[in-house]
Order: sequence, then C-alpha cells, then structure tokens
Amino acid sequence: MGLFKWFANRKERTLTMDKNNEFQTLKAREWSLFAERGDYFTRWFGLPVSLRISNLYLNLGLNENHASASMFITGLIGAALMIFGPWGILLGASFLVVHHLFDYVDGQIARHNGRASVNGAVLDRWNHFLVESATFPCLAFGLYLDSGQVWPWIAVWILYIWNRFRVLLAQLPANIMSEELSRYPLLEREMMRANLSKVLKQSVSPKPVNNENGDGGEHKETRSGIRSYISRFRVASTSYNGFTILLWFGAALDLITEHFFSKGGAIETVILILAVYSVLNIIDYSWTYIRSDRVAIELTARLKSFAK
Repeated sequence: MGLFKWFANRKERTLTMDKNNEFQTLKAREWSLFAERGDYFTRWFGLPVSLRISNLYLNLGLNENHASASMFITGLIGAALMIFGPWGILLGASFLVVHHLFDYVDGQIARHNGRASVNGAVLDRWNHFLVESATFPCLAFGLYLDSGQVWPWIAVWILYIWNRFRVLLAQLPANIMSEELSRYPLLEREMMRANLSKVLKQSVSPKPVNNENGDGGEHKETRSGIRSYISRFRVASTSYNGFTILLWFGAALDLITEHFFSKGGAIETVILILAVYSVLNIIDYSWTYIRSDRVAIELTARLKSFAK
C-alpha cells in the first residue's frame, strides 16, 4: 500500500508540474501578443485575470466554445440588468466586465489548443455585435425609467452612434480593401492603387531636421511621448471596455451620493459627459482621418504583405 501511494503521489505531482508548465507557456505567449495590441485595460486587468480563468477552464476540461458561451451569457445578463436603474447598471456593468474577460479567455484557449480559426473570429464578432446592440437600448430604457427624462435616452443613443463609428474606423482599411480595391472596375482599382503608391512615397520621404541647439531631438522625443500617452489614454477611455468601466463608476457614484446626500442623478450626468465627449471624438476623428493619409498608408502596407 505504501509503494502504491508513493507512485500515486508521484503521478499527481507530475501532472501538477505539467499543468504548471502549460500555464507558463500560455502566459508567456499571451504576454508576447500583448506587446502587439495591448492597452491599459489589457495590461493591468484584462490579461492577468483572464489568464487565471483560462487556466481554470483548462483544468476543468472546458474548451474555447464553453468560454464563448460564457462570454455571450454574461454579456446578455449584463445588458438586461441595465433596465433596473443605478443598481442594475452597477451589476450589469460588472457582468459586462466579466463578458470582456471571457473575450480574452476564448481566444487564449483556442490558441493554446491550436484551434484558432476564421469561424471562431466570426463567432466572436457576432458575440460582440449582439451584446453591444442589446446594451444600449436597455441602458437608455433604464435611465428613462429612473429619471423620467428624455435627454439621458438621447445621450445613450449618441454613445451608441459613437460605438458604431469607432467600429467603422477600425474596419475601414479592411472594408476599402474588400470593396474598392477588389470589386470596383479595373480602371478605378488601378487608379486607386497608383495613388496609394504616391501617398506612400510622400509619407516616407525624408524631412529636414533643424537641430542647431542640439536639444531639438530631446524635446521632440518628449513631445512624442506625451502625445503617445494621451493617445493611448484616449483609446482606452473611448473603447467599449472603457465605456463599461466608466459606466460602473458612474452607477457607483450615483448610489453613494443618493445614500449619503439623498441626491441622485449622478449616473445621468456621467452619461451626458460621455455623450459630449463622444460627439467631440466623432468630429475630431472624422477631421483627422479625412486630412491624414493614415488609411492610405495602412492599405499600402496590407497590400504589400498580401503580395509576399
């Protein structure tokens, strides 16, 4: 019996070590991917927590389909809870945060099992579309029931327009490539591709640098760092993840002020501020994309990568 117990314990320790090694491999791969597409939410919360959930699902024998189902269910529960005023918004935003975490988990498990696929990417986008499309109407209806006023309803729909506009900007190069550069008449396709080549030459042409005092490069690097920080903060605050977190804090602030000061309405004020911020972002991003060659440069890079 003692020998049998020794072998059983050794086998259990070996399995534990194998699982730990698998988790470390998974962790290293996902953190390397973060360097390519990470943001503040991913770095400080999304990735560390989702890795633990992925490890739990793998230990339970669950796969990426179970994670996708968990993502969809938690997202719909979070959207539905938005109807029930500040408490519902607080709980709903909490469920939506879990929904975002499962968005990491299904991809992590799929990559770990070598089953990342186009069908999985399509399912992931349908998941996002359905949950996000359910969130905004439920939130608008819940705010209307809570305040009895129309302007929070209007503000939420402005937020919805910004959310769809943000998705449009993200998918703009891919849409242009699949439509204008693939399905339009041959003459127009060749003309657009020729103009893309001109844009690329203009963008990579060297510009004279004035560094008479010797400190211009240092100041330029500082300004570039500040702009990069502001840009990353802006992306984080205007993403759907950022919106969910700000919504959670707005609902918590509403409940606190109502409890201690008998004065509600903080969540409506937060929604109004976010709506104004969204309008400014729509105007600024539209003007920036129209004036800059960002889309053209990205299209050129994609065409070159596909040509290889």
